[in-house]
Amino acid sequence: MENLKNYEAMSIQEKWNILATVANLYYNSELTQNQIAERLYTSRSKISRMLKEARELGIVEIYIREPWERDLEYEQKIQEQFHLKSIRIIKQKDTDKEKAKNLIYEAAAYYLDSIIKENMVIGISWGNTLYHVIKYIAANNHKNIPVTVVPIMGAANINSPEKDGLDLSKDLASAYGGKYQYIYAPLFVKNREIKESLIQDDNIKGPLNLAKNADVILTSVGSVVYKSWHNYLSSKVFDALEEKGVVGHIGGHFFNIYGQELDSALTERMIGIDMDDFKKCRETICIALGEKKAEAVLGAIRGNYISALIIDDKCAKKILEISEK
Repeated sequence: MENLKNYEAMSIQEKWNILATVANLYYNSELTQNQIAERLYTSRSKISRMLKEARELGIVEIYIREPWERDLEYEQKIQEQFHLKSIRIIKQKDTDKEKAKNLIYEAAAYYLDSIIKENMVIGISWGNTLYHVIKYIAANNHKNIPVTVVPIMGAANINSPEKDGLDLSKDLASAYGGKYQYIYAPLFVKNREIKESLIQDDNIKGPLNLAKNADVILTSVGSVVYKSWHNYLSSKVFDALEEKGVVGHIGGHFFNIYGQELDSALTERMIGIDMDDFKKCRETICIALGEKKAEAVLGAIRGNYISALIIDDKCAKKILEISEK
């Protein structure tokens, strides 16, 4: 073995041989970086840099066999049209609907786990999809990462409080070994004046500002087709929204198929982050299942409210059909 002190002056072939040796000791012989450094009379940091160089040069190629099958053709088509930061489209081959859904939850959990870094602020919405994603993380991916999780909206009046943003914030923070904050306010208040008064309260203003500047936002989209806000909206209101072209909502904000937000009385008295906060976030991850969510997802993409997308192939197929029209 050549003296590593002269590494920088070596020929490309000599460097390649040494990098291959270091990589073989690390990946095949399963020596630690410290053990390799001692064997080669160099420092651990030098070995770390050489392993990185080996990957960059293609001497080492790492393949991750994910436990689900992705539809790469749909991913490419959607990426070419919308230029998202990241996209995962999961094939739904299993006839068991619950098993098929679990693949999406698992894929979303893995993706979030791959981007989380120390001291990140994670904003979170609420709902059934996110509940299952976080349930998977809590059961499988416990870490010790100092993150802060905060709801992006006030508390919703739903029949399952464990699926509300408050409980989800606590559960996700617990799974990552981080901390959480609450927005101590309802999702909707009586009028705009009460809203403006409440958001000046320090107990609400602080967490809300934290959510507005989150590094990552984890959300889904609501579809007008599903009428998922029946606790707040009557059938008459839903019909009126559809007549105005509304296809979905994100974080309490309603939008049409082109991603244009609809000004409504609901928005005026809602406590939560604004649409621009979704746009400026470094990574807003949207998770959705089924073709009935396609219009809502498409509108959210066109409005630039999401940058990372995790959906099933049925939803993807419908998105492409609608966008082609």
